[in-house]
Amino acid sequence: MTGAENSQPRLRRLTLGALVLALVTVGLLFSTISWDRLAFHPSFNSLFNRLRLPPSATTDSPGMPTPVKKSAAVIFSHGLGDTSAGWSFLAQQLGSRMPWVNWVFPDAPIQPVSLNMGARMPSWFDILSLRPDAPEDEKGLLESVKTIQALVNKQIQAGIPSERIVVGGFSQGGAISILTGLMCPSPLAGVVSLSGFLTLKEKIKELQGPHVSSLHVFWGHGTHDPVVQYQWGSKSVDFLKEELGMKNVTFKSYPDLVHSASPLELRDFAEWLMTRIPSQ
Repeated sequence: MTGAENSQPRLRRLTLGALVLALVTVGLLFSTISWDRLAFHPSFNSLFNRLRLPPSATTDSPGMPTPVKKSAAVIFSHGLGDTSAGWSFLAQQLGSRMPWVNWVFPDAPIQPVSLNMGARMPSWFDILSLRPDAPEDEKGLLESVKTIQALVNKQIQAGIPSERIVVGGFSQGGAISILTGLMCPSPLAGVVSLSGFLTLKEKIKELQGPHVSSLHVFWGHGTHDPVVQYQWGSKSVDFLKEELGMKNVTFKSYPDLVHSASPLELRDFAEWLMTRIPSQ
C-alpha cells in the first residue's frame, strides 16, 4: 500500500441511431480507462527542476545524503483502471526536494465497473454514468474513505501529526480524497483533487467532520476534460465554498487540458504542497 504500492457489449437488434449511440458510448468508456492513466510530457522534468523548493538534503560527505526524519505525509490515490505505479513518479521527482515527506500510493481494489460494461479493473467505487446527477455507489465510496482514513491513522501512529498529512488523487482518486478530507475526524494539512469531482452532495452535510471550514484544498481541472467535464469540477468547487462555507479552496483552470495532468498543473500542486507541509 505504500511507496510504489498497484467486452464487448451484446447488441440486439438496435436501430441505426441506437447503434451509433452505442458505438460512441463504447469509445468513450474505453477512453475513460486510458485517460485515467497519466501521460508524461517532455517538459515535465524541466518544470519540476524550476520549482521554488529548497535544495536537496544536506550531505555529510559527497554522495551521502544526511537522513531526514519524515515529518509529513502525502497519500495520493490513482484514477480508474490505473495502479499506484502510475503516480509513484511524484515521490521520485519531489522526494529529493521534500525529503521530509513520506509518500503513500494506495491501490484500489479490482472490481466490476458498470460504466465500463462490468469489466473488472482497479476502482475505488462503482461508476454508473459520467453524468453529475447519476446515481452513486455510496457503499463503495464510504468503504474507500475507510481505506484512506486507515492510511491517515497509520501515519499518525507513526508519529506524523494529522496537520501535516495531505490526501489527494487524480480523477476517481481525487473524488475519494475530497470525500475523505471532508469526513476526516482529524484536521488535515490539505486535500488535492486533480480532475476530480464531488460525491454524495446530498448527504455530505450530515457526514462531514468537524474541521471542514478550515480545510485547505487544491483543485486543478482542464478546461477541455471530456470525461470529468470542467463544469462538473467548477460546480463541485462552488459547492464547497457556498454550501460548506470553505474559504481555503484554490481552484486552478488549465486551458486546453483534457483528462490528464499537465506539467504546469503538477508544478502548481507541488508549490501549494510546499506551503502546506514545509520543512520543519
